[in-house]
Amino acid sequence: MNPSAYMGSFLWKSRSIGLWNRSRGENMLDSGAPFYDTYQTSDGQFMAVGAIEPQFYKQLLKGLELDAGELPSQMSFDDWPELRRIFTERFASKSQAEWSEIFDGTDACVTPVLSFDQVSSHPHNRERGSFMKDSSGEESPRPAPVLSRTPAEPCLTSDPVTGEHTAEVLQEYGFTSPQINQMLSAGVIECNAVKAKL
Repeated sequence: MNPSAYMGSFLWKSRSIGLWNRSRGENMLDSGAPFYDTYQTSDGQFMAVGAIEPQFYKQLLKGLELDAGELPSQMSFDDWPELRRIFTERFASKSQAEWSEIFDGTDACVTPVLSFDQVSSHPHNRERGSFMKDSSGEESPRPAPVLSRTPAEPCLTSDPVTGEHTAEVLQEYGFTSPQINQMLSAGVIECNAVKAKL
């Protein structure tokens, strides 16, 4: 069995139900749908929108102060360019912070697109403890899921550098020091001379 083919089964099945039967960029989930895309705000930042289901779409329109009765139907593929134009103009009228305040606490599926520098300080991520720092101060996502009865204890040591454990692992697999030195000399492997003591 080919796991890659199986992982793509959602896309294959989506073709027959109309979710993924158009050209690239014109389908529901590949930025074709105006209610499943990103939009630039007045300050040059972006908001991500994923309001597919009717109840979320209704909240999106409410936040944008748009009347569904005056807009093309959400699922009218032919009207998506017009709907996108309207959303683009509307999102460009306010800053990311303003839109974030409007949509915060709603079920509109609208969130700010954050940079790596912003993501860990976002209130949602701070409250959930979504990021952690290792012993060298480098930040990374906390392992997930965090289970209530058996929460994972993240390792706070720094990630190993390339080649840090090469010699140790090869010795565990039966390679001798001369064999390891030969592979190192030939450029087949890399060892960190400081940490991997040959």
